[in-house]
Amino acid sequence: MERSWCAAIEEGLAYYRKNDPLRADLFELRYVQHRTEDDVIDQLHIGRTTYQKAHQDLLSTIAVYAAERGVFYRETES
Repeated sequence: MERSWCAAIEEGLAYYRKNDPLRADLFELRYVQHRTEDDVIDQLHIGRTTYQKAHQDLLSTIAVYAAERGVFYRETES
């Protein structure tokens, strides 16, 4: 399952690197460099509302890619 998450994250980042570098940069700063929300806002020169929207979009996109890989699928016992 961990590989599926990694693949989903990589696919989401590839999408944003091509189509929306702000969201790719947000991911890099927040999750790779472990910067605080305030640091990310300052570094990207954006407002809090823009940060929150971009962050939500980023996480939602990665969740969709994860769902496509079955990350959220859980087998039940018969």
